[in-house]
Amino acid sequence: MGTSIVVSVLTTRILLDALGASDYGLYNVVAGALAMLGFLSASMSTASLRYMSYAEGKGDITAIQTIFNSSVRLHRMLALLVCGLYIIAGFFLFNGILNIPSGRETTAMIVYGCLIFSTVFSITITPYDAVLNAHENMFFYSLVGIIDVFLKLTIAVLVSYSDYDRLLFYGLLMAGESWLLRFITKCYCDRTYPVCRAKSIKEHDNEILKKMASFAGWNMLNICAGMISLYGMTIAINHFFGTLLNAALGIATQLQGALMGVSGNMSKALTPVLVKKEGANQRHQMLEISYAGCKFSFLLFSFFALPILFSMPVVLQLWLKEVPEWTVLFCMLWFVSGLIEQLYHFLYQAIQAEGNIKRFNICSSIANIIPIILTCVEFQFGFQPYWAILNWIIFRIMVDGIIYVYFAHKLIGLSVLRWIKYVLIPCLASFVCISCIYWRIRPQVSDSLLVQLSLLIIMFIISLPVYWYVALSRNDRHVFSSIVTNMRSRKSLY
Repeated sequence: MGTSIVVSVLTTRILLDALGASDYGLYNVVAGALAMLGFLSASMSTASLRYMSYAEGKGDITAIQTIFNSSVRLHRMLALLVCGLYIIAGFFLFNGILNIPSGRETTAMIVYGCLIFSTVFSITITPYDAVLNAHENMFFYSLVGIIDVFLKLTIAVLVSYSDYDRLLFYGLLMAGESWLLRFITKCYCDRTYPVCRAKSIKEHDNEILKKMASFAGWNMLNICAGMISLYGMTIAINHFFGTLLNAALGIATQLQGALMGVSGNMSKALTPVLVKKEGANQRHQMLEISYAGCKFSFLLFSFFALPILFSMPVVLQLWLKEVPEWTVLFCMLWFVSGLIEQLYHFLYQAIQAEGNIKRFNICSSIANIIPIILTCVEFQFGFQPYWAILNWIIFRIMVDGIIYVYFAHKLIGLSVLRWIKYVLIPCLASFVCISCIYWRIRPQVSDSLLVQLSLLIIMFIISLPVYWYVALSRNDRHVFSSIVTNMRSRKSLY
């Protein structure tokens, strides 16, 4: 994760310089338009992981094989459906919806085609990702993740030295890179896991297919609303303000995405364990994992995010040669949304593990779709672009968080009081302490770049004892001490 953050930040700097703000914004808006239809793949991916891990928890080998075969069949059908939908959507996107600079229409359509290729191929590999996750193979995830970020860095460098159309060249290389990583994943799974080497894909269970399709369908409603709201924001900003603001939004999303990978990797590690506990009828342990996941995903994210949030102008000045207008504010707002989301993220995983998701997804999808509706209305009346992210924070993050807590309590017996005492209060207290320390120190330092950079490093260092004494309970500290002791014991054995 550390490697990914550093290399991703460097890649964005090189790429923005190579493509220019306009082409970089154009790529982001085309990718955003394509991603709006990604809810189909995302919903099926969640269903595959849930049922695979649940069967692992029960220890039912036959069910695991049947679920994998059914998942492969469903994803092949889904890939064909998504390809058709993408092609149809392209006719509307490139005929009035997207605000594309004159003369770049053909390039944008070719890039769109490249993204369709990589997305559709990714859908067919989703069952293999579910197998990796169910087996908690974090080593392979780490290896592929490092290969991924270095390949993207290589592509950015190649694009910066290219004499051809750089946006077109970048789109082609990114499609090839996506295909290569998915191909590596499939080959590895075929060699490592017997379940992936089934002789006949036809050995599926229609009842399992129906259950997975139903689970994916309700997930699809929620994910679809979130995708439309998030990427609709990109298109709305593009339509009303042009590609330069899309560049600012793209940079903010890229920076937040790099840090969200910290909690994302924790989710990959804990989600299969959480679902297996539910499959083994160990609800209490599943809830304890959920509480711990919420707290530590917040602490991990905030460790990186808070010092950067406080020093955002300095960070962007060091990172980018030219900082597009609105980038600082967009980045700060995205970081705030990420911090709030971590407080309840694993409650979503717990609800998914239980499986009764119909009413939860209906309520959550309503909260998800409101921001884009408000944004479009506000932009019509001349509101500033930052209102798009403010609407997202209020409804998609805060209101949706209340929905998560309510349904976690109703469906799986979440103790709201324990969540407040163990997760919410310690996390907010650590946030307030670090913020107060920063605002106490900040007026006493000069505005020179070197001094500001030193302040950033100091805030990283100061945050550690704050988390240790304010955010962690006595039991948490005991667990960490035991882990350190065990690691030292292993070292002495070698």
